[in-house]
Amino acid sequence: MKCSQREEIEKLAEGEELLMKKKDFLKKKIEQELLFVKKNSRKNRRVALQALRRKKCYEKHVRHIDCAVKALRSAHEQIDIVNKVNDLIKDITEEQDGTQDMSDILFTSVSFGVEFDEDELLAELERLERNLDEGLFEKDRTEERVSATASPSHPTKTEEDQIEEDLEHLRRWLNELS
Repeated sequence: MKCSQREEIEKLAEGEELLMKKKDFLKKKIEQELLFVKKNSRKNRRVALQALRRKKCYEKHVRHIDCAVKALRSAHEQIDIVNKVNDLIKDITEEQDGTQDMSDILFTSVSFGVEFDEDELLAELERLERNLDEGLFEKDRTEERVSATASPSHPTKTEEDQIEEDLEHLRRWLNELS
């Protein structure tokens, strides 16, 4: 795992912890406002209504914090999934390298010492070339044009790029809350 990924995971955990502290604080404020409303509901209705408004505002903030915590946990899970996929790809690549080495060894040991008649090979190549359908060449040309226009000028967005964008959005949102 890269250092920057570890730092991002640590920042996510710190952000979640900060949000949970804010949520606890807001819950205490909600309880205080509710007690204040009960005390003043018969004496001073205007003050009681103001306290109810503050209570509703705090409750709204708590709901937003819950959504943010859920998003942070989801981002953390996504990072874990990406890391697992990267590890799996690394394992597969290593295994393929070993398999390729083995097949190269087998191919060279089997073909070593076997000579082919060059005239026979050329005749077979010419026979194959005559039998090729011209439509295959056209299909290959159109695929080359499509792939040439799609990749350099329009790079595709990877899942990792999307996660980075989501993390940046969450960081800005957390900074706004602070």
